[in-house]
Amino acid sequence: MSNTILVLKDGTTINMEDGSTIRNVRVLSATKTDMVTSWDKFTNENLKSVETHIDDSVSGKYAELVLDDEKSIVNADGTILTEFHLREKTDIEKLQEMVTAQNAEIAALKEGQGVQDGAIDDLGVVTSTLAEQIEGGIQ
Repeated sequence: MSNTILVLKDGTTINMEDGSTIRNVRVLSATKTDMVTSWDKFTNENLKSVETHIDDSVSGKYAELVLDDEKSIVNADGTILTEFHLREKTDIEKLQEMVTAQNAEIAALKEGQGVQDGAIDDLGVVTSTLAEQIEGGIQ
C-alpha cells in the first residue's frame, strides 16, 4: 500500500487516506483536535502552492487552490474521517485578489506621499524662516 501525503506551502504534511484526490483530500484524525489542527492548515496562503507525494516522490504540483468545504464523519472507534474539497481558483477570484493587492499598494503609496508632502512643507517653512533671518541680519 502506498503512502500519499499532501504538502502545503508552509511545509505542513498531511497524510491522505486511500481514495483521496486533490479535489477530495481524505484525512483520518484520531481526535477532533487533530482534525481541527489539519483544517486550520488549509489557509489561502498555504493553498497557493501544494504538492502531493506518493512514497516520497512528487506526484503532483498545484497552485492557487481554495478550500470549498469540508465534511467530517465520526467513526464508531471515535476517529474522524474528513474530506477537504479543494479546487483551483477561478480567473475571477484571481483577478479579485490582484485588485485587492493593488488597492492596498495604492493606499500605501498615497500614505507615503502624504508623509513626503508634509516633510516638503516643513522644509519649506524652515527654509523661509532661515531666509527671513538671514535677510534680517544682513540689513
